[in-house]
Order: sequence, then structure tokens, then C-alpha cells
Amino acid sequence: MKTTMTSWAATLVCVGSVCPGISGAQTLDPRIGHWAQQPGPRSVGMHVTYEDLGEGGFRLTLAAHSVPAQRQIVEAKCDGRTYPYADGNGKPTGSTLSCRFTAPRTVEYLFTAGDQTVWATSTGVETVSEDGGMLAWDAMHRDTSGRVVDEIHSRFSRRDDEPSGR
Repeated sequence: MKTTMTSWAATLVCVGSVCPGISGAQTLDPRIGHWAQQPGPRSVGMHVTYEDLGEGGFRLTLAAHSVPAQRQIVEAKCDGRTYPYADGNGKPTGSTLSCRFTAPRTVEYLFTAGDQTVWATSTGVETVSEDGGMLAWDAMHRDTSGRVVDEIHSRFSRRDDEPSGR
């Protein structure tokens, strides 16, 4: 289960509360809120929460309904810098996130896994549907040699009616 959780954690990284450089006005990130993974062949029933921290900052909680030790939390901005993850107890995981907006509803990211036994990095794109009801994750996991070892395509439904699990 730990490997599955870590694998899914990598695909969920990257959200910002502001889209810098896309337009003259700052736009709220449509990913802010609570999301539940849609059923599918590789679905693990993941829940994630994106919280607006203001000034372009966000907190992403992966596995929001899991016990604190299994959660992955990052506080960051999608500004191209690298930010560290911690578990729900505040212990550093060794994983990091870097992201940037490429459109008002699209983010590109690089997640580096702290435990690189299955894969080392995940690069991908997150996109929120035009109506704001679906979040798509499309990612490639690579080993330490840069070889693609897995490809993830997952969909999440907005579930702001559910508690975040915090």
C-alpha cells in the first residue's frame, strides 16, 4: 500500500492559488477545494485538498482522508522553485515539488520522490475542466536513468461538500 500511495502522491502535485504571468489580472486557481478520485482500473480512492494560502501560495494535501503518517503535504507556489513535502505529522518525506502555470487551468510540474526505489521523478500536467468539476492528472514516472517506468492518467471529481480530512 505504501508504494501505491507514494505513486499516487507523485501524480497529485502542483497547484497554485494564483496564475502569475498568464494575464495582467490575478486569477484564482480553480483547483482550490476538495477532490475525490473517480473509479477506474488503477484508482485507489485518493482524496486531495488544495488550500489557498494567499499571495499565490497553496497547501496540497494528498491522501486527505488517510492517517497523518500517510498524508503528503506541500506548501508552495507555482513559481518554478523547489518545495519540500512533509507527512501529516510534519516529518519531512524527502520528496519535492516544482511547478508552473502554463494556462489559467493548467499546471506543469516536476515531483521528485524521496524514496526512489520504484521511480525517481514524475513529470506531468494537471488540468481543471472548463466547468470546474473535474481535475485531470496526466504524468510520466521515470527511474533514476530517466527511463519511463509508468504512465498515469487519473480523474478527480470536485467534492467540496466533503470534509478535507484535516
